[in-house]
Amino acid sequence: MALTNAEKVRRYQQRQKEKERRLPDATDGFLKKPFSDGDRWSAMDWYLETAGIAIPDYAVAGDSDPEWKEEDGPNRGSIGRAERIVGLLLDAAGALAGQINQYKTDEINARITELEQADLNDPDVRKQALADIVTLTKIRDQLQKQVRWTLPQWRVKSD
Repeated sequence: MALTNAEKVRRYQQRQKEKERRLPDATDGFLKKPFSDGDRWSAMDWYLETAGIAIPDYAVAGDSDPEWKEEDGPNRGSIGRAERIVGLLLDAAGALAGQINQYKTDEINARITELEQADLNDPDVRKQALADIVTLTKIRDQLQKQVRWTLPQWRVKSD
């Protein structure tokens, strides 16, 4: 089966993303002190602990990267590990946000369908149902929007 243009573009973008991920970071030649030196992890401890997520001991100790795999790109020690964690947390947040969004959208659509199929002979009931449908439609429209979080730049692409 032939690929659609959208599928071709998606695959091309995925290949480009993979290629970019394997490139060294432009800052690598200028970083002398290991990222693991200092108390850099305490800034996110509270957030992760509150979410019930524990940072593995290896993540905060030393400049090694025991979880590194060749497909991750160059082994850059603790800074590479930290950057990979950022990417994985962002991917996890996106996946979880998508699941929450889908659940809420499905439930809103179900409530709208229930209201549309309800017996609306009573004028007061019909008035309330129409008001509820308007409210639910506004909520659904808001769920269809994307949000953007501003983050400090953590990866610098090499030319």
